[in-house]
Amino acid sequence: MDVFEIVRETLLLRSPDQLWEVLADFDRYERWKPYVRPKGLFERGAEIEFSFRMNPANPRFWRVTATISRCDPGEHLAFDVKLGGMLLSIEEHFKIEPAPEGTRLTHSISCKGLIARLGLPKIRRNFEVLLSETNRLLTQYLARPRSKPAAKVMRSKKGRRS
Repeated sequence: MDVFEIVRETLLLRSPDQLWEVLADFDRYERWKPYVRPKGLFERGAEIEFSFRMNPANPRFWRVTATISRCDPGEHLAFDVKLGGMLLSIEEHFKIEPAPEGTRLTHSISCKGLIARLGLPKIRRNFEVLLSETNRLLTQYLARPRSKPAAKVMRSKKGRRS
């Protein structure tokens, strides 16, 4: 049973496949998710290195191991992060649904363990800020113009004339 869960829903003006492409690209998380740096194999059941921080102004990350507990392309991605055994367990879910205007993202964080049971308002508030800020930055990242391949420049050949 979750001690607390925070859920945010966001409408994104991109297709589910375009959103999935962003979620699946660990190397670009720093561009839209300043709180985490996942590294490893992107597949269900994989244990990955999961570096995180609660404050993006703090340059220091905590490194832990996380498991990708869900990896259903275009539908659902979930990370299961455990800190100190029973101290704190965090599950983060990205649920993707097609919507007429683009994609509906349901982004949630659920926390269990001794630290979550303390019911400290600051812990919950920190996770609420983290979730809202991540969704805001993801929306901005997806709203940017998609880069186009560089145009091929035709150069004239010098020296010979026919």
